[in-house]
Amino acid sequence: MLWLGIVCLLIIFVIIVFLFSFIRGEFNFSRVKDNDMLSVEMRALFGLIRYRYVIPIIQFKGFMKGVMIKSEIVTKSSSKLKDESKDHITKDKILNVYKQAKEALVHTLNFYDWMKQTLAKVECTDLKWITRIGVGDAPETAITTGAIWGIKSSLLGFSIRYVNLTAKPHIDVIPQYNEKQFSTDFRFAGRIRVWFVVVAGVRLISRAAKVKGGIRTWIQIVLKTLKIKSRVKTAS
Repeated sequence: MLWLGIVCLLIIFVIIVFLFSFIRGEFNFSRVKDNDMLSVEMRALFGLIRYRYVIPIIQFKGFMKGVMIKSEIVTKSSSKLKDESKDHITKDKILNVYKQAKEALVHTLNFYDWMKQTLAKVECTDLKWITRIGVGDAPETAITTGAIWGIKSSLLGFSIRYVNLTAKPHIDVIPQYNEKQFSTDFRFAGRIRVWFVVVAGVRLISRAAKVKGGIRTWIQIVLKTLKIKSRVKTAS
């Protein structure tokens, strides 16, 4: 009986540690000349669970043909390729995602409030956005630099209202006079406790259950997403 009690206490302790641990995420995007790189990394259980999604190739085919991307999933060591796929993002796919998002909003009670409550629990631990711009003429470069500063300030001011910023952001626009150049390097790192994710999931299910057909709509959206992913893997 004593050993059973110790085992139960140990299990409860592990569950508590897990619930109060962090899920950490990093989003990186860089563009230098015509080379783009986008990566998303998620870590949980003190790094024991790790997922890294990399898009090393982004090709814009035009407004009618859309964007062609090549994605890679690598293992915890970040060196061994686990999965590779190609996808063609077209106007129809974007409209389909918009339609699904609209369906989720309609079939979830106060979805916007739920999103604000969830994002408020996210801690931004690192924020960097460096841009180098040059249009070949010094006065025009100065004007363009000011415009980019304005766009960055507006976007960051809007976004930071919803998350808890715990680190000093590093934002800069560096003019490259008398030369044509554009490069940008963006990095966002954040974390949220597992407990808050569990609570957010329960709240989302509860809000969807209060709307007729809400749970069924969310299940259909998840199944469609999984079906699309399986098609992409098969095509690759």
